[in-house]
Amino acid sequence: MMSNWASITYVLCVAPLCWLMSTRGLRVGVVTCVVLVATGGIIRIISFTTDSDEFFTVTCHIAAVLNGIAGPLIMSTPPMIAAEWFPPKERTTAMAACQLMTGLGMAGSYLEALVVRAPTTGVTSSQIKSDIRKLLYFYAGVGVALLIAILVYFPKKPPTPPSITSSVERLNFKISLRKLIRNGNALLITIAYSVCASVPVSWLSVLNFSLYDLGMHQDDAMWVGLSAILVAGAISLSLARLTDLVYGHIKVSLMAFMIISLCCFYWFYLLTVGAIVITKGQIFSSVVIGISFNFATTPLFFEMSVECSYPCPEIIVAGLLTGAMNFIELVFLFMFLIPDIGYKWVTYVLLSTGSLSIIPVLLMKEDYSRSNIDRNVGSRTPREVPDLHINFL
Repeated sequence: MMSNWASITYVLCVAPLCWLMSTRGLRVGVVTCVVLVATGGIIRIISFTTDSDEFFTVTCHIAAVLNGIAGPLIMSTPPMIAAEWFPPKERTTAMAACQLMTGLGMAGSYLEALVVRAPTTGVTSSQIKSDIRKLLYFYAGVGVALLIAILVYFPKKPPTPPSITSSVERLNFKISLRKLIRNGNALLITIAYSVCASVPVSWLSVLNFSLYDLGMHQDDAMWVGLSAILVAGAISLSLARLTDLVYGHIKVSLMAFMIISLCCFYWFYLLTVGAIVITKGQIFSSVVIGISFNFATTPLFFEMSVECSYPCPEIIVAGLLTGAMNFIELVFLFMFLIPDIGYKWVTYVLLSTGSLSIIPVLLMKEDYSRSNIDRNVGSRTPREVPDLHINFL
C-alpha cells in the first residue's frame, strides 16, 4: 500500500491539480508540490517523539498520501516546463531532463539498502529502527531544503517567450477536456503510453520480490534497480536529444524503443521460467536495457500527445496520460495483495502490456501542429505573426 497510495491519490487528484496549474500557472503548482512533499517528510519524523509503532505506521501512510497528491504536479509538469521555457528544438530534450531528475530521486531510494541494515543474523530490530529514523530525517531535510529553494527563487515564466506558441493563450480546462475526448489520435497515444509505461514503473518499486525468486537479495536488487534507473535516464536524454535534432520521426522511434524493451522483458521471462541458465549478468542486462528503452518512450509520448492536442494546455494533456497510467499502476499493485499469488505472474504482465501497447502506436498518425507553427514562423517577430489564438478558436 505504501507504493500504491501514489497511484490511488494520483487518479483522484490529477484533474483538480491540472486545473490549478492551467489556471494559476507553473509557480503555484510547483510550490504546492514541494509543500506537500516537505509536510510528508516532517509528519513521518514527528512519530519519533513516541515509541508507538502504530503511530509511526499511521504517519507513514499519511506521508505516502501527501506524496501521492504531489505526484500529478511532478509527473505532468515536464511538457509545461518544456513549452514555457524551451525553444522547439529543445522541448523533447527538456522533458527527458525532467525525467532524468525524477529518475535520480528514484535511484537515491535504492541506496536505502546502504543505510538500513537487512534483517540478518546479529542485526536487531532496534538497530533497523534506528537506521530507518536516520533515513527519514534525511528525507525530511531534503524536502524542507527544496521548499526553501523554491520559495526563494522560482520564476513564473522566462523574460522572453522561447517560441511563438509559448506566448499563445491556451484553451480553458473544460473546452480542452472536450477536445481531448474527441481527439482519436490523442486517445490512442494515451492508451499506448498508459499500457506501455505503467507496469515497468510499478515493477521497479517491487523489483526485489521478482529478483528474490531468481536468487538475488536486497543488496543485489539495489544495484539492479539503481543501474536500471541511471542507464534509463542517460539513454532517455540521449535519444530525446536525437529526436529533437531529427525532426518528424517520433512514431518510428517509439516503435523501435518499444520493441527493444519488449525483447528484453522476454529475455527476463525466459530466466524466470528456467528456459535459460540464470546468471547475474543476464538479469542485470535484461532488466536494465528493458527498463531503459521503456523509459525512453516517455518524453516521446508526451511530445507527440501535446503536438496533436494543440492548443490544449500541456499540463492537461500530460495529466490525461499520467492519470491513465497511474490507474493501471493501481490495478497492478493491488494484485500483490492477493494471497499466495507469488511473483512469476509479473513477467507475463510485462510481456502482455508491452505487446498490446504497440497496437495503438501503429494506428496513430503523426501530427506536429504546434511544432509546424513554431518552425514555419519561428524566424518572424510577434508583430508579423497572426493572432493564432483567434484562428484556433
